[in-house]
Amino acid sequence: MKNSALIAALAATCTAGVARAELPTIDFTGYMRAGIGINARGGTQVCYGLSGADTKFRLGNECDYVVEPSFSAKLVTYEESSWHVHFMPGIYRSWGGKEFQTYTTPGGPALPDSGTDELVARFGQVYAYGTNIAVLGHGKAWAGRRYYNRLQTGINDQFLEINDGDGAGVEDMNVVIGKLSIAAMLNPRGNATSNRFTLPVRLTNIPDMPNGELAVYVTPSLQLSTEDQTTDPPTTPSDEAKGLGLGVYQTLKGVLLGGDTLVGFRWDTLGSTRNGRVVLQQSHTIGPVTIDGLAEYRVRKAASNSGNRWLAVGARADTRIVGPFRVLFEAGHDVVKPDDGSHTRNMTKFTLATAVSAGQDAGSRPTIRLFVTQAVWNQAARLSFGDSRLRQVYGNATAGTSVGLQGEAWW
Repeated sequence: MKNSALIAALAATCTAGVARAELPTIDFTGYMRAGIGINARGGTQVCYGLSGADTKFRLGNECDYVVEPSFSAKLVTYEESSWHVHFMPGIYRSWGGKEFQTYTTPGGPALPDSGTDELVARFGQVYAYGTNIAVLGHGKAWAGRRYYNRLQTGINDQFLEINDGDGAGVEDMNVVIGKLSIAAMLNPRGNATSNRFTLPVRLTNIPDMPNGELAVYVTPSLQLSTEDQTTDPPTTPSDEAKGLGLGVYQTLKGVLLGGDTLVGFRWDTLGSTRNGRVVLQQSHTIGPVTIDGLAEYRVRKAASNSGNRWLAVGARADTRIVGPFRVLFEAGHDVVKPDDGSHTRNMTKFTLATAVSAGQDAGSRPTIRLFVTQAVWNQAARLSFGDSRLRQVYGNATAGTSVGLQGEAWW
């Protein structure tokens, strides 16, 4: 018995810290939205967005399919850490091929349109990672292709920060004043041949007040290029624009009106283009009603007076009626003033929807919505639409209506 106990103790000592292979356990998560819609003049739904604005208000105003199932497999446990692989095939298609699309930040998402009725699949995320690594402050190490550094607003689906692409890094390391993340990224999503290199650094969860936390994002970037050795002498590449982004975001809980608050400031530069923006987002629940509000002001300065000023103000009320049934109303107003002296553009969008959801809360999913969306815009906005589908359908009109059904889920 004594020998058996000694052998067992020695075996335990020898195997301590050794990675233990396990039968993979797979977590299945994801997001989807899809539906049908028509416009009042016939044909598929038209979405309403103002030229020069960075985004649009989204309720009843999304003209696309998005399906993003995610699979994360736990493979190995080593000491206190666990190691995984993550796969996410993504499917995207817009209706009409000329819907309102935008880039929220330099290197922001631009999803491909198949141009047909087919849903085109691609791997948006494929990466390996380890979590709870003691020597990294119980943070994460990862490498591969992934959605990264995303800080998203709600009712207009805007990414204030985003660094999707190929890369590697360490994430959410516990340091003295918060959680530190550093990564090296290439090939931003939607522009896989750009060879743009970014070094996003963020420090989050900084407890600067009793009911609030501060987050700081710093993102330098540059274009990687080499001399063309097929010429004699080798051709020197032209200077590519360097970039730098700085974002500071304060979150508060239960302070303003008792709800959740985000106050943000972001400044970024890419070559001769500079953006400065301030954002206020507020969410509050009163009985069966959840109210989400958003205000944003952005100034863009660019060469040859090609910049503009953009103001967006909007709110959504989501009210539970009985059981799974809800009523939603959203209103948003956008104003764009171009620097070239042309007339100020404006657009106001309203959506009324009824929904049935799997739960009592505003964020309960899955949900199925029946909506009607009305938008009005001025003549300056109409002239800026170019050959977009919005112009193709409504021509010289300054108002439009769409109706539709949409399903949405995350899990």
